Amino acid sequence: MTSAQDLETEQILDSSTVPVSIYEPDFPYQPRFIEIASRRLAYFDEGSGPKTILMVHGNPVSGYVYVPLMRHLLPDYRCIVPDLMGFGMSDKPVEEEAYFLSGHIAMMTEFITRLDLRDLAVIGHDWGGPIGFGAAVQYPDRFRQVIVLNTMTEAPVKILPHYWLPFHILLRTRRLFSYLVRDRGLFQRLGVAIMDPHDQAVYGRANHDWATRAGIAAFPRMIPNNSRHPNYSILKEILSQLESWDIPALVLFSDHDSVFTVEQGQRFAKRMVNAHFELIAGPKHFLQYEQPDLISSLIRKFLGEA
Repeated sequence: MTSAQDLETEQILDSSTVPVSIYEPDFPYQPRFIEIASRRLAYFDEGSGPKTILMVHGNPVSGYVYVPLMRHLLPDYRCIVPDLMGFGMSDKPVEEEAYFLSGHIAMMTEFITRLDLRDLAVIGHDWGGPIGFGAAVQYPDRFRQVIVLNTMTEAPVKILPHYWLPFHILLRTRRLFSYLVRDRGLFQRLGVAIMDPHDQAVYGRANHDWATRAGIAAFPRMIPNNSRHPNYSILKEILSQLESWDIPALVLFSDHDSVFTVEQGQRFAKRMVNAHFELIAGPKHFLQYEQPDLISSLIRKFLGEA
């Protein structure tokens, strides 16, 4: 096991290796860094409460999407919020082939074990669901609660009607897809359009050009929309293990999300052994960003009772 001294050395890298901050000078949280599989991952580690919450983000944002929620939970909880490879202040390999679901899960698993995180509640949103929960089911003894926010709950993943045609057209026209998503930043700009301009700028600085948007472009291709997709069996196994795992789970889905439906969340909660479902009225996809006060209140109640 990594000693505390070794871990401290790994987290505090030489200043010459730390990227230029994407945050404003008065931003109150200082990211830490750890190297995993020759890639530098950034993460927040804030608070010192008796319970630890691991928050895993999706596409096209970063751990920064949890900052409003984190503010409502601090200082009563320790909040661990990593940036996935390709996002935030983590390394961003330029090749899309460097990004794949099992690789993200392996890095998250290594992150958890290297930091020796235990007695965890894990929050998964969007792709943070398969990645965070995929790591959790490999080390179930390290986890105590699961919190599900607007994420994949069925395999294969159902592409909603308003996305079906553009999804299939773009995935079949690689040059057009690359131009729109990587050159023009279309997916990134659409994904955070509802956010405050100040926050949009943070994501803009994190993935500011073609070379830094490979991770964003890779995620749509990872969606297992049919049983022949290589990620179908991975997602199906993760969901199967979650559904049979006797662990307290809180499932929160918002009613204005254009990616996942309330009904998907409700069905998932019913399939789980020990889950409670709550409908969040009003927010779109990023419910933890749009209603952090309500979400934090529900999380506090859940963790207090679980």
